[in-house]
Amino acid sequence: MGTGTVMGQTMRVVAIAKALQRRGHEVKFLASDQLIPIIKDFGIDVIEIVDMPQFDTFGNQANDSRHKEEQFNKMEQLIARIGEIETKAATREQPDLLLCGTISGSKIGKCLGIPSLLVALQAHGPKTLAMFAQRLKGIKDELYSSQEAADLIILEGMPEISGGVSFGDQWENYEALQDKIYFTGPLLNESPNEMPSRETLKEKHIGAGNKTMVYVTIGGGSSLIGEQFLQLVLESLKMLPWLTGVVATGIAISPDKIKSFNPPNNVAIRGFVPGTEMIKASDVTVFHGGSSTLMTCLACGTPAVVIPSIGEQEDNAAVLAQSGAGIVLDKKTLTPQMLADAVHAIVTDPSYREQAQKLKSLGEKYGGAEVAASLAEKLVAREAVLQ
Repeated sequence: MGTGTVMGQTMRVVAIAKALQRRGHEVKFLASDQLIPIIKDFGIDVIEIVDMPQFDTFGNQANDSRHKEEQFNKMEQLIARIGEIETKAATREQPDLLLCGTISGSKIGKCLGIPSLLVALQAHGPKTLAMFAQRLKGIKDELYSSQEAADLIILEGMPEISGGVSFGDQWENYEALQDKIYFTGPLLNESPNEMPSRETLKEKHIGAGNKTMVYVTIGGGSSLIGEQFLQLVLESLKMLPWLTGVVATGIAISPDKIKSFNPPNNVAIRGFVPGTEMIKASDVTVFHGGSSTLMTCLACGTPAVVIPSIGEQEDNAAVLAQSGAGIVLDKKTLTPQMLADAVHAIVTDPSYREQAQKLKSLGEKYGGAEVAASLAEKLVAREAVLQ
């Protein structure tokens, strides 16, 4: 199931799992396919699923009305299958807590008498709500029952960056849920504050701590941007020879393919990179508006140029632009010169970083994964007393 969206949700759960692990708790992670080596790389024990059905919940056909019924049927089948797997694993392992990133997890916990913490992402605007309402309306009852079954709901985000979306808009059953919803700010498995300084990270990744650095990422598995966009990025960075660009392609495009585009001397092209380190090191990050990268920019206090492709990304981009911490560009009309101008504006105007640092401070007030871990511990202790 390793799509970009699933990857983002996985990383939210991993962040809390690692915080619990650092506190001495035993953690096991139920995962399949491409997620297995990723979870293991974080030093977490994996319960491997070998027969998980393959389905891209937010794939290219998600908005095609001709395929909606088929998509909903497949989604229901997938949810049911995941529920079966979770039930078997939870019955066998008898955990003290289920840390859930799936729709079915909290319901399994309620059925088995195991407390559960459901992890979700805050919507940052009306376009995101409209997208999910359209794509998930066939399983609305499943979503509601999952929310109601959870003992706690952890939302990655902050009410101050809701994009004008109220709780009533996001949660039709909000009154029944409000006492168990907690915002955490960004959920990262490693705090940027505990990393080396920006200068040290620049020295590590581009060989010079005093250079201006631009980090360009298209996301871990996104197919929304592609080769034409990256060619435009290379042309724009060529116009700014005094700075150093790092372009990370993830799995979307082979770095060897991009090298055939004859990149300028001031650009390094890589596949996978330590994203949080790169964003903290950079003077500006360029990305498509994915939620995980947005949250990392907020956690690092790094300004960004955002080039969204879909409504959810437009809402995420607006979080930075409306706060004065970024610039949003229209992908359809984008030119190399426009991107170069936006990058130049951010790296030469300190107000963008100042505003990004204010968002960082705001996020830190919510406590991140450590607060989520504390809530999880209190939940388990409370349930133990009740039993």
